[in-house]
Amino acid sequence: MTNQIKEIVNKEKFRNKIRIEVFKSILKNNLNIKKEKILIIGDKGYQNNLLSPILTNAYSLAAEELGLDYETVYQNFKGRGDVADKIVIEKLKMLPRKSVLIINISNRIGSLDTVGLSFRKFAKDKEHRFISSSSLGFISNSKLPFIIDCLDIDYKEMKKKTETLRKIISKAKIIHVSNKAGTDLTYNVEGIEAKSATGIYRNPGEGGNLPGSEVYTAPNGNKINGIIAIDGSIRVKNKTILINSVVKLTIENGRIVKINKTPEAKILEATLMWAHNKAKNPDGVWKIGELGIGLNKKAKIIGSTIIDEKTYGTVHFAIGSNSWFGGKIKSIIHLDQVIKNPTIKVDGKFLDY
Repeated sequence: MTNQIKEIVNKEKFRNKIRIEVFKSILKNNLNIKKEKILIIGDKGYQNNLLSPILTNAYSLAAEELGLDYETVYQNFKGRGDVADKIVIEKLKMLPRKSVLIINISNRIGSLDTVGLSFRKFAKDKEHRFISSSSLGFISNSKLPFIIDCLDIDYKEMKKKTETLRKIISKAKIIHVSNKAGTDLTYNVEGIEAKSATGIYRNPGEGGNLPGSEVYTAPNGNKINGIIAIDGSIRVKNKTILINSVVKLTIENGRIVKINKTPEAKILEATLMWAHNKAKNPDGVWKIGELGIGLNKKAKIIGSTIIDEKTYGTVHFAIGSNSWFGGKIKSIIHLDQVIKNPTIKVDGKFLDY
């Protein structure tokens, strides 16, 4: 066991502040860790926001107290297009098959270079199970108690509710989403198996992000039409932005054909243009690849996608790639856009969840 807990001057004070039992429960119950090797990956924070190293330390201390075989590595902040630090890549290469990965990152883990283009594919191929929390660098340190509350949920009960909703969406043909901000969109899911992020990953190759929970689905081809009025938060190139003025996207046959001109909309459009110019196959940059429904009643929209998209009473639409969960869109981006207080109809009937 490698003890690499970073810069804890008073371990007992830290232990109480971060509610260590929450993290021990995740290791024991969500991941069901026994004798597997654990690699905990964090970074050094972003500016004065240190939630990534704080949570990384919390998992490290939890693993130590449980007597688990763990190692902790830290890297520098990574923006879109950056390569992960060499130490991270080397540790991933050395990790025994069927290990456990725990990732807490201020933005992104970065490109994995010789490990492979896709972290999820790497984990699946090596049968590693994992949990990850990204974009933590844009959340104030004062939000730490709130973040821990979002992690401290009844995962078994949430899994039941998530699975019930997943089955409903999987059997659906047409989902209609609207809200007072102006969303009015039809999203065809006929024949598509919906996915869920429950926060419980006990089998080899399973993984997802924390906090849980959500149900999400790729579309049936390009059969998406209407308006998405984003009034929660938008994910752009290297950050998440809370919405002050509604961003409206006009969607025709699954593709963004028009974006309004609010300040936030201009930032999103600039991100899409950047991705378009960088991509070898730019068509996927402009396509809607996911509809997701948040189910975590302890979460709320704070300007971090990992939290915002899980918030109960929200829907998010992702622009870009969905190939990693069964869709056909391959893109260099996957940008979640969160709307508030949606009305959802499934095959003409109001969805009560």
